[in-house]
Amino acid sequence: AKLYTANCAGCHVFKTEGRNLAPALTGMGAHGPADLLVHIIDPNRLVEPNFISTLIETKDDQAYDGIIERENAQEVVLRNATSDITLRTADIKSRSSSGRSLMPEGFEQLGADGLRDLLAYICADENRFRMLDLTSAFTANNSRGLYNSPDNTDETVAFRSYGMKRVDDIPFDVISPLKAIANVVVLKGGTPNAWSRKSLPQKVEVKVGVPANRLHFLGGVAGWGYPAVNDDKLPVLKTTVYFADGSKEELIQTNGQEIADYIGQIDVPKSKGLPQFTRRGQIRWLTQDIKGTGVIEKLTLESYDNHVAPTIFAITADNGPRGATPTSSTAPAPAAANAATQLSAAPKTALRVLIVGGGSSHNFQRWFNLADVETLRELPGAVVAYTENTDDIASAAPNADVIYLSNNKPIGSAASRKAIFDHVQAGKGLLLIHPALWYNWADWPEYNRQLVGGGAKSHDKFGEFEVTVLNTPKSPVSAGLPASFKISDELYHYVRDDQGVPPMILATGKSPLDGREFPVLWLSQARDGRIVCLTLGHDGQAHSHPAYKQLLKQAANWAAGREPLKPTASQP
Repeated sequence: AKLYTANCAGCHVFKTEGRNLAPALTGMGAHGPADLLVHIIDPNRLVEPNFISTLIETKDDQAYDGIIERENAQEVVLRNATSDITLRTADIKSRSSSGRSLMPEGFEQLGADGLRDLLAYICADENRFRMLDLTSAFTANNSRGLYNSPDNTDETVAFRSYGMKRVDDIPFDVISPLKAIANVVVLKGGTPNAWSRKSLPQKVEVKVGVPANRLHFLGGVAGWGYPAVNDDKLPVLKTTVYFADGSKEELIQTNGQEIADYIGQIDVPKSKGLPQFTRRGQIRWLTQDIKGTGVIEKLTLESYDNHVAPTIFAITADNGPRGATPTSSTAPAPAAANAATQLSAAPKTALRVLIVGGGSSHNFQRWFNLADVETLRELPGAVVAYTENTDDIASAAPNADVIYLSNNKPIGSAASRKAIFDHVQAGKGLLLIHPALWYNWADWPEYNRQLVGGGAKSHDKFGEFEVTVLNTPKSPVSAGLPASFKISDELYHYVRDDQGVPPMILATGKSPLDGREFPVLWLSQARDGRIVCLTLGHDGQAHSHPAYKQLLKQAANWAAGREPLKPTASQP
């Protein structure tokens, strides 16, 4: 303790002692003494970006160094080992990054005994856990796209912060994408033309070197995981444990059991979601017991080269007593509440959206559920519930501000049909997206006539076409969109019903086949409701398009009667 106080407490917090200047050391013992020794002897080998020292020279020729604690237009606050220094920006002549840590070199002067005692003190409470070094196994960087293409930067799992994370006292080390070329293991899998299928390895290796009774994974997600690939018996990830005595053991993770799709908060029974950790996508935690005993030499992580691309951010080995696995890691996840329950439980001030999907010719779960739910949850106070049971509409509609219909499956219930019309008559919002703008239901002509104002019975072959946003009329739904943008989708051939509700057309699409133009975005001026119709949305090339996502959010916000969002220009 004396060595720590004398040499480390001026910058690092360990338990309750120390100064919050450099990374906290509480829990760092799980890296193991050998790994920590490297960072003590060579503090500049790998420096967290937010702990790199900044050099500032003022106009009166004074020089200061430290890490940026905070700054604004008026001042910069530097923190170093002795104090916080506030400098007026008007007084600063120059500033530059040193590229180095504030931590001094030369700790080898403590000698072998001193270093051993210091490491023993830091690691004393962490002998049970060892955070495995996945550096050599990482295959991708989560600042870029992980699945279809690295250029599709929306297709990722983004953390709110990086570094040490604890789940039920289990430490995980989540590497910042700024610290390394790669910081996540994504293994071969996905659709035939996906980058993750064509370019990533099927197997990687991880050195271990300690005994363990179980492995904790910060992963449990995949590109095209359940329910995008709706097979809950499909093996996705095989972890092979190689013991020093030559024996080995296999641990399997299965789609729909341990593995869920990365794109939204989808529960599966054998892993636990951690929504507090991520700002995009989801990450999950699971534990797998090891039956063998003795030192583990290495692990291999291997995919099955199928339509699912497993994704792992961190692994921690645990040598605690057998049977001591925290129960929450293996307990079945609670079933998601039905749509009516989710919306009725939401605060009255929330923006409550009911999405109805299901039918044919579209991947409703992946795009209208997972992708669009994530997009709409970016709206302030949004609570979004998805269902493919059209009978749910009757019970959920009274607590919804906006009903979003994307389904082409029948709405057979008279109560649900009535609930939709009652919702509109009450002045509430209705979004009718892509499949819901077809002439789907011959036994319900009132739907197309009184809500859509017509419909489509044909479309261009899937391909790229140009959308033009009209200058007039002005609407918060289309505000801030580029004057035109290109998108790959099905251009619906919308035909107006002369006896139907009149449309207020906001955008059109031009067929590259024959030059005809068709409405792609309009407001149905029906009764007292707020109805937005958008024909875009066949698959991910639409749902991930910036203009589509902006349109969807602005449409839901307007339909709910909220103040207009501040427009942000979308780039195609």
